[in-house]
Amino acid sequence: MAKKKNSNSSLITSILYIVIGILLLVFPGEALNIAMTIAGIVFVVSGILELIKKNIGGGIVSLIIGVAILVVGWVLTDIVMLVLGILIAIKGIIALVQALTQKKKKVLAILFPILTIVVGLLLAFAWGSIAHIIMIVGGILLIVSGVLGLIGAIKK
Repeated sequence: MAKKKNSNSSLITSILYIVIGILLLVFPGEALNIAMTIAGIVFVVSGILELIKKNIGGGIVSLIIGVAILVVGWVLTDIVMLVLGILIAIKGIIALVQALTQKKKKVLAILFPILTIVVGLLLAFAWGSIAHIIMIVGGILLIVSGVLGLIGAIKK
């Protein structure tokens, strides 16, 4: 019985991945906006439900987060991408320094940190211009993952 439930769960997850991937490919510019709007609405509804359950603190926090996402979601996204990009770049710099201090210098051990630094800097300082590309690549990866998961779920 548990195996059937896992198979159904994998099947549903795979289909969702494919649908989300297609949406990202068809509407790459709007996908993040839609996701932010849905997240904001979920937080607002969650906050209202928490208030109804008399969980005042949790309800107010959820409401504030939901309204903040709905009102200034893009600003939050830009801030998160800036911080995330800087942290990724720092991680790449640390890995590069470690790779360069090794007696035996391997090409991949040096190349990967350089790529990590570049990705971090792009996320931090060019997020707006690469967001479209990231959505398309993400859509393709989700579709591939969904198709592979679907094949695996059907074989079970």
